[in-house]
Amino acid sequence: MFAKETQSKFGCFSNIVVWVSSSRWRKASKCKHHIENLLCSIKVHRRRRETMVRQSRSDIAQLLPDGRFSEAVPKAKQFYEDERRISAYDHVEYLCTSILENFSPILCQIDVNLLPEEIKEAMAGLIFSATRIGELTELRHIRSLFFERFGREFDKDCVDLRPGNIVNSEIIKILDTRMSQEEITPEILTGISQNVTSSAESSEDSTSSDNHGNKVMKENSKFMHPNLGEANGRDR
Repeated sequence: MFAKETQSKFGCFSNIVVWVSSSRWRKASKCKHHIENLLCSIKVHRRRRETMVRQSRSDIAQLLPDGRFSEAVPKAKQFYEDERRISAYDHVEYLCTSILENFSPILCQIDVNLLPEEIKEAMAGLIFSATRIGELTELRHIRSLFFERFGREFDKDCVDLRPGNIVNSEIIKILDTRMSQEEITPEILTGISQNVTSSAESSEDSTSSDNHGNKVMKENSKFMHPNLGEANGRDR
């Protein structure tokens, strides 16, 4: 009888061990690796976009004195698109950092509804961004791993912005904002051209800053202009 009781106790303990080991994410290190690679990729793409922004400012400043507004308009559109992208990079970088600093719940919890809100929102932001920032290929790998770990419904909620989704409104505004050339006025062009020097200085300060939270808050509205309209669109 003692042998049966001992066997029963050990059997229960064995079941607990099996449940814990099965819930532990075997691809956690792979996910971390992709996130770290994504952070490196963001730095490269951000530098490229910042160079393009400075070039657009310079080009516009040279075109306006000669009255070549029609040539300056598409450059202004590209200028705002590049600044919008830089803002997106900063936000994605912040989300990645949040996940890496709080990775333990993801490692052990398979039910997305039981994860801390901060982690769920960061994951949702990366999934949403994966369908709209094509040049950051690591995002697609991360989304695939989250899909495998947490299921189809969470993925669809984030991608399609279904009711009840937890994608942060700031990243939605950044990635789903569009503008047309018709909205660019001479006043907007003048404003861009007058900030050639200050833009270069602020770009250097932004690159050297390690305060991701403040950077995201600063950049979120950087690409927006009060005279520009908004429209929805996706970079799927």
